[in-house]
Amino acid sequence: MRESDLPAALALSQQVNWPHRLEDWQQALTLGAGIVAEEAGRVAGTALGWRWGDAYATLGLVIVDPACQGRGIGKQLLLAVLEALPGYTVRLHATVAGLPLYQKLGFEVTGIIQQHQCAALGEITPVPLTDYQFLSAARPQDGALLTALDQRAHGQSRPALIAALLTEAERTLILKDQHGLPQGFAALRRFGRGWAIGPVIAHDLQQAKVLVSALLQPLAGKFVRLDSDPSLGLSAWLESQGLPVVDVPTVMVKGTPWMPAAGTPQAFGLMSQALG
Repeated sequence: MRESDLPAALALSQQVNWPHRLEDWQQALTLGAGIVAEEAGRVAGTALGWRWGDAYATLGLVIVDPACQGRGIGKQLLLAVLEALPGYTVRLHATVAGLPLYQKLGFEVTGIIQQHQCAALGEITPVPLTDYQFLSAARPQDGALLTALDQRAHGQSRPALIAALLTEAERTLILKDQHGLPQGFAALRRFGRGWAIGPVIAHDLQQAKVLVSALLQPLAGKFVRLDSDPSLGLSAWLESQGLPVVDVPTVMVKGTPWMPAAGTPQAFGLMSQALG
């Protein structure tokens, strides 16, 4: 996949009613590498992979033109991306339609993700900080600290992604303790039809609520999206704040799933379903 393929990739995502903007495709390609399937000189399918360090990767933006489906194009795209990720544990978020193919290629179900969104967010009351917490805006020089915190949550080393957030996101907030040490962070950025919050990295649910509510508070009336693992408890709170579940993709992994140690931070919100 090259930069010149992105307008055609955007058109494919629009055909299947995915919300991605051209800017979202550009960011995805900048951070990873993609494959396109071509037929008669036009793009008929896409798939991208992202290496996050030496052991973990994600796979996504797998799309086949509806007029070309049923001919094995999706399988060939996936095999091409996986061939470029030898030895990696690869994670993806599967649609109902794509799940059987992923299973045939050795991916196993490990859970679900709930996609929360609303077209016009209501008024949000920030969750209060405890006596030993404070929020600060992230700065470019915080990149190494946030990369380390992010990696402890899911094993993925994503310095390029974190650097992009610190320069391109509307706001990236860090939650610190009384000693000024970072306990979690979350980013607000433009994505799809409006605004997206993610990643959300925190040690516990209270911390995640503080971060997310602070980012939601100025977004009344806006389109907002956040993707979260319901087992961590944030999903129920998001629904109570007017962000219902609109989709439930399946989390699948090929390889050994990441098992965070006790007391480490967790990923309460994804960067995106493709990037993890």
